Amino acid sequence: MGNKRLSNQSTEPFGSFRVLIGQEGPGLCWPSLGIKHQPYQYFGLADCFHTSDRNSSLGKNMIHSVTRLFHASVVLLFALALGVHSSALTTSIPKGDLTISLTPVCSGLTAPVTATHSGDKTGRLFIVDQIGQVRIYDQNSEQCSTQPYLDIRDRVVEVNTGFDERGLLGLAFHPKFAQNGRLFVRYSAPREGVDGEPCFGTSRGCHYSVLSEFTVDDYLEDTVDSSTERVLFTVDQPQFNHNGGHVAFGPDGYLYFSLGDGGGANDGLGESPPLHGPIGHGQNIETTLGSILRIDVDAQSDGLEYAIPESNPFAGNTPGADEIYAYGMRNPYRFSFDRGGRSTRLGDLYVADVGQGVFEEINMVVSGGNYGWVLAEGFHCFDPVMPQLTPSVCTGTGMQGEALLNPVAEYNHNDGLAVIGGYVYRGKRSNELKGKYVFGDFSRGFGSGDGRLFYLNADGVKSDIFEFKFGRMDFPLGLFLFGFGQDQMGEIYVLTSQNLGPVGSSGQVWHLQSVPDEPEFDGTH
Repeated sequence: MGNKRLSNQSTEPFGSFRVLIGQEGPGLCWPSLGIKHQPYQYFGLADCFHTSDRNSSLGKNMIHSVTRLFHASVVLLFALALGVHSSALTTSIPKGDLTISLTPVCSGLTAPVTATHSGDKTGRLFIVDQIGQVRIYDQNSEQCSTQPYLDIRDRVVEVNTGFDERGLLGLAFHPKFAQNGRLFVRYSAPREGVDGEPCFGTSRGCHYSVLSEFTVDDYLEDTVDSSTERVLFTVDQPQFNHNGGHVAFGPDGYLYFSLGDGGGANDGLGESPPLHGPIGHGQNIETTLGSILRIDVDAQSDGLEYAIPESNPFAGNTPGADEIYAYGMRNPYRFSFDRGGRSTRLGDLYVADVGQGVFEEINMVVSGGNYGWVLAEGFHCFDPVMPQLTPSVCTGTGMQGEALLNPVAEYNHNDGLAVIGGYVYRGKRSNELKGKYVFGDFSRGFGSGDGRLFYLNADGVKSDIFEFKFGRMDFPLGLFLFGFGQDQMGEIYVLTSQNLGPVGSSGQVWHLQSVPDEPEFDGTH
């Protein structure tokens, strides 16, 4: 977007939260109203965290009452009198009629976060490990490689083993990979930062999000030369969390990738002065943060390493960041395109946006759409100054007068803590799954993994969420759910770990399949 990109300022989310000072790693934090008492929240739910040498943070906490008064006027500007977010909340996700099994295909990973194919009919599934590596599962030999396909640990941040949302987060292969050998990754790279930035002086330090291209001479090669990197896009991240991270080609041939709102809590509006600007990043169309972005990697323009599709909503002289495809998001960690069914359009874009303290949401995203953050969470109004409360009335429009778009489905934190987006099943091995959007939740707790696997009907009523039955005995998953994958045939994979953070070797990839119902025994045979 060239000269239209602005700097993104932010700081740690002390706000109305007490913070334990002078410790490292995961710890406890809680709202002043006593609603929540839990450690770091994974993939977009971290509202507070330990720091080691941030005395100024105490001062920020002490003036929080002033902060509330200062921002009351901002909130009043948004509270116009239109109750836009009518409730469609699933208060307790019921068990559905579908039973699944999980077959392990790859183990010994650290933190597998996504998996994809190269579109070249070689039967390879490429698994992204958060620590900075990509491994291959060969479906023909049913073997998982011990050597990395791509290793960029030398340029990825050193992830915090207790908990982190940074690292190697996304991978996509060019639609013509077999001809041009081009692949694209999203990762977090360290930067020094400057005094005054919320990340400066913290245990994790500062970082920026990177979109890069790598190339291979022969698409059948089993390793990528990391020296072929060409950096396409970077943006400074003010805090360690809410990085989005997914990257994928759409059916239009353009490359899509996601960015969160920059981190912290309440999109920075719970602090004085506002840490993400006066309206936050989600509602600011002049920043790329809090958005789904779309670029053309087969051309270059205006001194960029890519071109801007002319059909992007803010392309050219239209105010707004040229790269934005849709905005108003908190942490769109995973998204996917539907391959299409008899009653759905090819390329429907599903985006799972991780919520803050109450609601998780699934969005059907369209060009130019504003999905509400920080004015709304799920179907509900959101007050960034009083996040523990859900206002009954709020504005139905963004800063440009555009309508705020509702999600298609939501659930609350009685059913989990962070939505993990997946895929609409269009494979051939599990007829019972056809047309179902398969997704899940990271975990219902932090002491041990309690991830869950959900589905909704992409070919029917999308608002109704159900939980899969897991095996004949319906056992719990019992693991942290990190992500999903999809192979070239449309089969879906589940990515898990026994560990909360990117540490150890308990990361696994599982092939998800339906289990047909057994016929009822009638006593005749």
